[in-house]
Amino acid sequence: MKKQDIEKNIHWDHYGIGYIDLPLPLFDKVIPFELFVENEANPKISDKMFATVQDVLNLKPDSIKEIKELLWEECNFSFTVANYGCRPKDGETVKAAHFREFGINDLHDAFEKSSVKGIQIHCDSDELEGRYAEIKMETATDNLISIVVKNGKVIDYDEDGTYLGGFESDEQNAHNNRERVLNQ
Repeated sequence: MKKQDIEKNIHWDHYGIGYIDLPLPLFDKVIPFELFVENEANPKISDKMFATVQDVLNLKPDSIKEIKELLWEECNFSFTVANYGCRPKDGETVKAAHFREFGINDLHDAFEKSSVKGIQIHCDSDELEGRYAEIKMETATDNLISIVVKNGKVIDYDEDGTYLGGFESDEQNAHNNRERVLNQ
């Protein structure tokens, strides 16, 4: 797909946000892409943004395994640090009660009970060394997160609205922050 093919099919809103639905082989369905550009008056995507769209469209099939692992990590983290009101049965931990009540037994369940909401690519990434996209997912724990893609590779997840510059020198930035929380 050429840059011109994408540009002619983008619908721009009055805020300069571009919307285009593209088939994403990784998920075997059409996914909405949101493109945030700098110039609202004359919106167009940069060459780096186009390369990032290509990165996402060309994610390798084994990236789904990495996404499943990240969604499983998100479930474990969420059920460790938050209480969703699930009551444990005799001998059961609160965390185990959450997994039971949410019907999540493994990383496949975490993936199946999650949904892709879209892809976001922001012009701020043009100022960073890496090419970044966020796969927005509603998780099995009812959280909206960003699966971070850097240079065509799934690297980590973080909360929605994450600062992507934090992944420049540490691709596991958010994971390391979660580990610090868990080890306090």
